[in-house]
Amino acid sequence: MSAGVGSAVGDEAFVPASARSGPWLQALRRFRRRPLGIVAAIVFAAFVVVAVFAGTIAPYAAGQEFLQFIQRPQAPLTAHHLLGTDILGRDFLTQVVFAIHQTVLSGVVCAVGSAAVGVVVGALAGYYGGWFDSIVTWSTGVVVAIPAMALLVIVLVWSKNPISPLEDGLWLAAVLWTGVARVVRASVLSLRSLEYVEAAQSSGASSLRILVRHVLPNVTGPIVVATTSLVGQAVIIVATVDYLGYSFDQAEKPTLGGLVADAAHSTSMLLTGPAPLSALWWLYVFPAALLVLLLMSVAFLGDALDDALNPAVA
Repeated sequence: MSAGVGSAVGDEAFVPASARSGPWLQALRRFRRRPLGIVAAIVFAAFVVVAVFAGTIAPYAAGQEFLQFIQRPQAPLTAHHLLGTDILGRDFLTQVVFAIHQTVLSGVVCAVGSAAVGVVVGALAGYYGGWFDSIVTWSTGVVVAIPAMALLVIVLVWSKNPISPLEDGLWLAAVLWTGVARVVRASVLSLRSLEYVEAAQSSGASSLRILVRHVLPNVTGPIVVATTSLVGQAVIIVATVDYLGYSFDQAEKPTLGGLVADAAHSTSMLLTGPAPLSALWWLYVFPAALLVLLLMSVAFLGDALDDALNPAVA
């Protein structure tokens, strides 16, 4: 008896630690070996915290104007205005905080909505195949040909009232779900013929149970990576549309792209001379820098997650 136990213990000693842990712990170990990914995750988490608690973090109400500063914008580090004020006398830190809220909310809603539709459509197409797969393949080809930015501009132009970030994200999700659907479909196609899936089918398990319990858990990695990349894609589209002037009400619902556009309009209206941009530099620098930082954090986080959740690459 003791010899058997000793043999078992001795055999276990030769088993690598990674083989004795679950796939998620292995992925976490791979992710921890990527410092840039960890920094990106922290930065993105900070953006999310600011977006969620914008109403608490902002020192003033969105759009609140200080009459003494109208058309007399104050530089950063002014008393009671850490990032200064804009041309309309609004506290710029408040506008930036609410801009982060609007921008991150649009990106996250787009990513979650796209993932929800893409996972369902892609999983069903990959698992059942046949005529349904043909329809999904054709429809994704049609939808992917629709420019997301053009669609959003059309919606904003024809809408009687400024749309909310929630609606903004959902409109983008209506055309950006195809990327997730294609990733999930390809993964499910490669998994449905494996032995454990066939064994589940032989045991009489329903198709829904097989998909939910046996197939989709093994597609989690590609889904997470594809969804993360959609956040950055949506942020870029929203920022570009806002900069072009097709945006929300920038007084009460500012966005990072909209703040940069407002800065351009403000300098053209208030200042003259060869270099007006330098005079109101904070109106450009802070929202533009935060927008770049947000996009970089999403990009590096997506790369790190891709490496961590793909053992073949890691």
